[in-house]
Amino acid sequence: MAGDKGTLLFRRDFQGLTGGHLKVWHYFQHSQSSSRFTPRIHLTPLSTRGADNPWSDVFPGSAAAWEPQAAAALFVAGLDWEAVPDPCPVPVVNLVQHVRHAHAGDPRRCFLPRRAVRICVSEEVAEAVRGTGEANGPVVAIPNGIDVENIPSAGTRDVQVLIAGLKNPPFATLLGERLRAAGLDVETVSDLRPRGEFLGHLARARIVVTLPTKDEGFFLPALEAMAAGAIVVCPDCVGNRGFCLDGITCLRPAYTLEAVTAATLQAATLSPAAVAAMLDAAADQARRHGLERERLAFLEILDSL
Repeated sequence: MAGDKGTLLFRRDFQGLTGGHLKVWHYFQHSQSSSRFTPRIHLTPLSTRGADNPWSDVFPGSAAAWEPQAAAALFVAGLDWEAVPDPCPVPVVNLVQHVRHAHAGDPRRCFLPRRAVRICVSEEVAEAVRGTGEANGPVVAIPNGIDVENIPSAGTRDVQVLIAGLKNPPFATLLGERLRAAGLDVETVSDLRPRGEFLGHLARARIVVTLPTKDEGFFLPALEAMAAGAIVVCPDCVGNRGFCLDGITCLRPAYTLEAVTAATLQAATLSPAAVAAMLDAAADQARRHGLERERLAFLEILDSL
């Protein structure tokens, strides 16, 4: 019975749609299928509302007050832990989206001794968290899923190279200069765009260079670019190693200007047969990272919580 379900309480401080917020939104949607829990979201008072906030129209799924003691369980990510009482009176599911949670000195690491079921967005993140020896509770890897069906893939391909440089604008600028000097047509996106607009950029490009930070937990844009049907160049950032298979699904150079430039020039000179093979492998990789697999794995955790 729906009335017998407990509340799975989420919390977000939303200042614009990021990959981290998008993934929490996916888990919010997944939990709507739970036989045990009904999701509710508490948006902090300073959170922005609007078209890019997926929770803006979630009613009655919104919670005006943050009352963890009244919930059946909590779902937290990142620094949401700061609002969780210690000890917490209810079970906690913690989404861990970055290897930095295991870095000494990172503010998130101090929360690892807090009891929780930790869902890591990649095996690389799970290995880093387990390696600390500090995680209190199960550490489970559920590789990130993407909404493949909502990513356009039949663009006109009128852009030779798109540099998605939001996380590293200085690098994107230097890379663009080098590639243009080499005779390539380059478009650079280094500011935050509405999701639909960004995906439209991916669908127009033949080659997409995605620039993560030097270490990531997963890095969704690279997988989204694969789903959009572009040849992807994504430098190594730890968390992308499970799906950025160098020479198979994409080119994954070292994270240096020289290496990324060389890989992009290589992508521009691939034979038609090599392009077709890489696009097929990338599309297959994207399909295997659909949201349904992520949803089912999460529901198993909720059933055993």
